[in-house]
Amino acid sequence: MLVIGGGLAKGEQLKQAKQVDGPAVMARLAKRSVLHDIHGQAAGVIAVGERGHILRSTDHGKNWMQQPAPTRRTLNAVHWVNAKTVWAVGHQSVVLRSQDGGENWAKVQILDDPETAFLDVLFVNPKQGFIVGSYGKLFSTNDGGEKWAESEQDDDPHFYQITKADDGALWLIGEFGTVWRSMDFGQAWEPLDALYEGTFFGALPLAKGGAVVFGLRGNIFRSEDGAAWQRIEISTNALLHGGARLSDGRMVLSAGAGELLVSENKGQSFSVIPLPDKAAVPISLWQAGDGSLLVTTDRGIIRLEQPGLTKGTAQ
Repeated sequence: MLVIGGGLAKGEQLKQAKQVDGPAVMARLAKRSVLHDIHGQAAGVIAVGERGHILRSTDHGKNWMQQPAPTRRTLNAVHWVNAKTVWAVGHQSVVLRSQDGGENWAKVQILDDPETAFLDVLFVNPKQGFIVGSYGKLFSTNDGGEKWAESEQDDDPHFYQITKADDGALWLIGEFGTVWRSMDFGQAWEPLDALYEGTFFGALPLAKGGAVVFGLRGNIFRSEDGAAWQRIEISTNALLHGGARLSDGRMVLSAGAGELLVSENKGQSFSVIPLPDKAAVPISLWQAGDGSLLVTTDRGIIRLEQPGLTKGTAQ
């Protein structure tokens, strides 16, 4: 899980010796490694993480197999576009694309900067996509990823997530209380005041232009319309890194060591549910096609059956 804090100069904070990259090592214990993100389509699921590890499942996350990858750099985010096309992004401005459902991957050159960490990738349709990252990096494509254009920012907050609401609005989330909304697919962004100057890691959009946003120290804010925000009180001050909205309407957030937060009222309140492995740190969440909840952690992937989210077995 990449958390880039404030207080250090850019050259010091993400400074890494630029290494000659190479293929990821095929590791017997890759399924137990730190995995930062997960995304799927139908029965197919991809999880990505440290050392260029890419894990693929074709049975809703019941079984996993490491896939060859052309990088050893940490991968932070993955996004399925359609049944064949999958994108992944990570440290040192690495971008990967698969055109066969995640079996084979190739690098796509967008930026050559060892100090840039790409932190999220989103395609709103097969042609139009976005990549966001550290220090205000925001790239977009209108041709399916063949060409990418950078949008320069007046400020340079780390953008941790870009996500799409059901109404078509885009939400851009990051540090310094960054909550931006776009109603025109990223041509213009409207900063929203969520009453918090710390770091947000994600958002779960609501109907009518609102969202639930979450981040450091258990901070959750909720708005029905994006204008008036309310802080949601919870029983933990753990880092809230990932979130998912389930098919039954519930919201789930990953919360610190061995816990999930579950809301049955669209984010107005949350209850704590322990993971089967209480020592695991949950990072990212995805609901598989069979209804199970897949949780990436610093110890691999945990699969939780629906609807209780109280039972689960590590895969």
